[in-house]
Amino acid sequence: MRNRFGLAVLLGIATFAMTVWLGAIGPRQMAHPAPGDGRSPVIAFEMVSSVDQLAPVIGENRAGYVALRDAMDKVNRIDFLYMATYGLFIAAFFWAVAQAKGDRRWLIASALGIVAALGDVRENIALLALTQDGADAASNIHALVIATWTKWFALGLTSALAAHAMFTTPETPILRYVGAVAGAIALAFTVAAYFDQVGYPQLMALGIFLTWLMQGIYAFRRSRAAA
Repeated sequence: MRNRFGLAVLLGIATFAMTVWLGAIGPRQMAHPAPGDGRSPVIAFEMVSSVDQLAPVIGENRAGYVALRDAMDKVNRIDFLYMATYGLFIAAFFWAVAQAKGDRRWLIASALGIVAALGDVRENIALLALTQDGADAASNIHALVIATWTKWFALGLTSALAAHAMFTTPETPILRYVGAVAGAIALAFTVAAYFDQVGYPQLMALGIFLTWLMQGIYAFRRSRAAA
């Protein structure tokens, strides 16, 4: 159990570091920001669901917005490493939980982490295509919507399952409640973001990240307890 939770801790640290890094290097403003839209450009790009939503985020053409589109491409290329890291973190976390609780059904949650990462792969392929002039925008956006929400709902569900795993661990009396609240909020914001893709996506991403943080702390505590 210790080695499995220890692996989750290491992958969690890598995930947190990459989250901060990607946030630091991402573009700071959309091509045509709308009043009241508090989303980051990267999140807004993921949320594009129709052709007419594309230009406000990345501009009308590459020549006129080359710096913005290059920054988007840089983030989305690095994101392939990020998705592998967070996917393995989620998988390792629930692999350890399955062993600790003696219940292999938790491995379903491990699989959901991989599903999220695979959805992210397809999402990024579409995003990298959409920054190029002459791309089939309608087809790529259709693929983007399916891939994006496959990813986010898989992440929302794993957050809720992590909340359940933490809440049902009496050995961590404070963390079990904090983790449970974080996971429940992450899933709630995921559902809310699906229906309001301007007002809630940033909160959804924050809720999932905070749940990952609680998972990392939980894995560390469990690893130390098994030493």
